[in-house]
Amino acid sequence: MDRSQPQSSNLMDTHNRLVADILTRYRTLMMLATVQAEGERNNATPEAMSVAGISMKMEFDGLYSSIKDLLALSRRIKELWVFGPLSKADPDRVAKEAQIERDVASVAELINGLEGADMRALAEQHGGTWERLTKDDPQAAGGAAAGTAQ
Repeated sequence: MDRSQPQSSNLMDTHNRLVADILTRYRTLMMLATVQAEGERNNATPEAMSVAGISMKMEFDGLYSSIKDLLALSRRIKELWVFGPLSKADPDRVAKEAQIERDVASVAELINGLEGADMRALAEQHGGTWERLTKDDPQAAGGAAAGTAQ
């Protein structure tokens, strides 16, 4: 097996194989469902109907399995599309994650600043004051502990 192929071609090959399998099984099911109406032959014997019934059950089971595999493949493709290849071998992965963390922290700080300014303006408009509570604030921690002790 040639490992130099990109992973997307393997996914597309799997997709195409599953779609072809689903179509083949559906065609076989339609043929089995109409076996008693074939031409001038009388295929309505109990034996023929029994064989057709068992064959239909097997084809339905195969169709169900192929559809489940196609849905799992679709989910995998979506995960790869959204998250990218989840490879631990990426040398820049740590740097990318650190940059994302820095970006998230700076955006959160900007949003908190905007929200704080709005709340401060609202409080001053009504004659009050406003201050942001932080996790390190002992008064906030004591109030939370007192609230849980009741």
